[in-house]
Amino acid sequence: MEYPTKIIYVGDPLCSWCYGYAGELERLKAHFKEIEFQIVVGGLRPYTREEMDPALKRFLRKHWKEVQQRAGVPFSYDILEPETSFVYDTEKPCRAVVVMRHLNPEAEWTFFKRVQQAFYRDNCDTNHIGTYFPLLSEFGVKEADFAALFNDDKIIQETRNDFIWCKEVGASSFPTTILQHQNRLWLIAMGYTSADDLIPHTEKLLNQGIEV
Repeated sequence: MEYPTKIIYVGDPLCSWCYGYAGELERLKAHFKEIEFQIVVGGLRPYTREEMDPALKRFLRKHWKEVQQRAGVPFSYDILEPETSFVYDTEKPCRAVVVMRHLNPEAEWTFFKRVQQAFYRDNCDTNHIGTYFPLLSEFGVKEADFAALFNDDKIIQETRNDFIWCKEVGASSFPTTILQHQNRLWLIAMGYTSADDLIPHTEKLLNQGIEV
């Protein structure tokens, strides 16, 4: 069975390094615009039920500042203030991306970025389905259609299947960028990586088939 050559991006909308990585990935996609691009949602902290405690907030604040400094992307830190409460469950924003995958496949990547901005820049609560509604008009998607799929058992399972696939292929750190080529999966990069490194390494894999 032949598999098409594609770049597979494994990320989570609530992964801060994925948020910082978006610009580098854009450059990679633009350079290889003839190659199919696929998103697999990773499940950074899926199914969490407890609110963030002070230790986690301190850790995230330090982490986010590192991403902001390196990638130059905007952050709001209000959600990390002592008086705020937030359940850091990444399954729901991942599921929202899977919903867009079905309703407007061409918009999946752009929607992924909009969810990132809604959380990191605007500190919207991604556990509430209403958070996603203001984002939908850009993509020609109706709120009722989005809500119906968001709560559909098949979509919930597809999201879980994305998480399972990541574990099966060893994509345990996000972002991870993979090349599917010559019926095999080749690692382009695991973690935040500059496009200046991503592009030549991908070219090397495509031209020579040299494994990392």
